Amino acid sequence: MLKLNQYGYRAKMGTMLLLGLFILSGCSQRLMQKTQEKAEEKAISKEYHEFVAVGYAAVAAQKGDSDDIKMLNAIKASKIDAYKELAEQVYGVMLTSENSVERHQLQDEVLEVKVVGLVRGAKVLRTYHEGDLYITELGLKLKTLPNTDYADFSSTETGIHVQPQIYY
Repeated sequence: MLKLNQYGYRAKMGTMLLLGLFILSGCSQRLMQKTQEKAEEKAISKEYHEFVAVGYAAVAAQKGDSDDIKMLNAIKASKIDAYKELAEQVYGVMLTSENSVERHQLQDEVLEVKVVGLVRGAKVLRTYHEGDLYITELGLKLKTLPNTDYADFSSTETGIHVQPQIYY
């Protein structure tokens, strides 16, 4: 048990305790504020991040009896190409490679590229004709992608980390 001395030792101890609690409460409040700011930054990043893809199609290379039909086919082909580019950005590309070597010499090399994915919610940003090319630009907001509620958007270098999902 503490006893009072002539300098008020017990009173100083109480003052120091109150001062310590005041400092710690300020630190915890600052920590909570930083955590809230990071959560808001992630929400803003997810809200405004957009994938953009461009698709091209040559009008002269299209099948059709007239120039108008060739133009319509080029419009469709450029849109399909843009969707393929968008799927590559969102889901990635699967590469398969085969090599055959005979007597330490490369004889044959086969490279197969495959893109598989469902693109939903994309918007046409621009579509225009330039020279012999028809060009379509698509945009897809990150917030429209499924299963990104728990994704980490803090670093663009490491990519987006989404929790694994099980589909039945």
